[in-house]
Amino acid sequence: MLVPVKRFIHDPVELVDVACRALLSLHPGLAFDAENRVVYRPFKPSENRVTLLSGGGSGHEPAHAGYVGQGMLDAAVCGAIFASPNVIQIESGLRNIQSPLGSLVIVKNYTGDKLNFGLAVEKSRAKTGNTVKVLMVGDDVSVGRTKGRMVGRRGLAGVILIHKIAGAAATSGASLDDVYEVAEYANSCLATIGVALHGCDVPGQQQLVGLAVDEIELGMGIHNEPGSRKLKPQPEMKSLISEMLAAILDTTDKERNFLPKSPVSHPSEVVLLVNNLGGLSVLELACITGMVVEQLKSEYNIQPRRAYAGTFLSALNGSGFSITLLSLPKDEPATETIADRILAYLDAPTSAIGWSPSLPCTAWSENDTAPKAIYANGFANGVTEKADLDEIPCNGALLASIITSVQQSLVADEPQITAFDTLMGDGDCGTTLVAGITTIANALSTIRTESLSHATVSISELISKGMGGTSGALYAIFFTAFAAGVRSLNTKEPISFPEVVEVASESLATLQRYTKADIGDRTMMDALIPFVHAVSSGAKAGLPAVEALKKAVAAADEGCAATRNMVSVFGRSTYVGAGSEVESETKGIPDPGAMGIVAIARGILNAVQAVEHT
Repeated sequence: MLVPVKRFIHDPVELVDVACRALLSLHPGLAFDAENRVVYRPFKPSENRVTLLSGGGSGHEPAHAGYVGQGMLDAAVCGAIFASPNVIQIESGLRNIQSPLGSLVIVKNYTGDKLNFGLAVEKSRAKTGNTVKVLMVGDDVSVGRTKGRMVGRRGLAGVILIHKIAGAAATSGASLDDVYEVAEYANSCLATIGVALHGCDVPGQQQLVGLAVDEIELGMGIHNEPGSRKLKPQPEMKSLISEMLAAILDTTDKERNFLPKSPVSHPSEVVLLVNNLGGLSVLELACITGMVVEQLKSEYNIQPRRAYAGTFLSALNGSGFSITLLSLPKDEPATETIADRILAYLDAPTSAIGWSPSLPCTAWSENDTAPKAIYANGFANGVTEKADLDEIPCNGALLASIITSVQQSLVADEPQITAFDTLMGDGDCGTTLVAGITTIANALSTIRTESLSHATVSISELISKGMGGTSGALYAIFFTAFAAGVRSLNTKEPISFPEVVEVASESLATLQRYTKADIGDRTMMDALIPFVHAVSSGAKAGLPAVEALKKAVAAADEGCAATRNMVSVFGRSTYVGAGSEVESETKGIPDPGAMGIVAIARGILNAVQAVEHT
């Protein structure tokens, strides 16, 4: 089934041409042969070195033009999206970087690229007499030996490591034979496997919907080619990574055991590259990288000597990633093994804007990655906190009941809070509140509920840890001030309801020193301020706790309801409807933060009422 796709730029020709020209602004010193779509670094004969050319269909950015620069490629030939450049284009690229020491052409193993680049190289040799070698890179392991016996392994993200290694070797002054040999050796030690949630969107075409919501494709190609198999239901992430690593490292898999000497059974220097196919967030890719590193260590006792993560070879906006391992055996007798040379080439500097270098290092020791010691009191470097808090007795069962009741109230209201917050902001208000109270509830067994001073300090710490964002900071300030207020009472006797309410009033005053939000600004303060003022007024009038709380909950509820007709002046909801002609897209919707206060207030009231009725 085909469905339309929203895009900013619909013309695929304009997309490629303007993107290539943009590189000249991003990387001064490069040149662009617009007629033939060749991005190149003008070669100076005085450099007296081997030159490198690569290329292929566009849509894999930053490959290949993003790797043109000192220390990597000298030229990249850019075809149309997912289409090999033609022979004329490639010949032009070779002419722009002719060197008396020869040139190396690096090509991914796809039929169109093999034929067009191969023919261009043969024509260049015949016309100019220059020495040109071709290296076909194939690192995919998803298609086994039997099925791929006629076409070989597809070229994937591992080609970028070959660009870097060969580019550094050429820059060092190595001969064409030496550059070719070290690049070919690295190519033989490469293995890559990818996975995708669905195919990418190709400009100029409608989107092809081929995978179900709960289905992913292992080994999907970088041009939307079918993978080795579909996985349904989608496996848990750690299981998926385990399966991907097994496809590379399982020495019993005769179809996919492509590494000549597996790092599982041979001492090797392993380089890891985790590649974003274009559609993953930086945060998600970082998490995936961490999981891969952890599983390499736990399942195979492999600690990568170099690790790279980022978008190196994309498939437009492909929603997936690939794992590449470059496994370099180090059981050779030479003083400087080829593994050491290749690591040095990876560490060598380059001006190519597409390369994201790791820090040069000699080893990743366990000490480097081991978690730092956490002191029992939560501080490091010998810093301590005062442990001799004055114990202020309180009804521990009531306090525990309040925490449980507030949790139940927030969990019940969370779907509605989240629904409204999704319309107005980023949709995390309800889940943040539930996360905070759940953190407290889960820690109840460790909280000294019989001591109000100790309990409030613990609760304020748990709020700081369990809640994020602006609302988390506001709640943490309020409860930290509350804990400090309880502690300042300096008594060893149970404190009265009016005293608790007075501390709450002081805590509100502290919070208001850090936020300008007030009643009428459409925030949580529209419910919190009326709640605290009402319960304080009731306590001063001598009302029982339940009656004072009932009036306070009603005041909070009234304040929350009033936000339906307010215009936002704080938070993300301020921007909702800013570009529309309607008065406000938030009109008629209560503020989610105020709803959270009402849910908490109701939970407190329910717990106190339950104790009174027993």
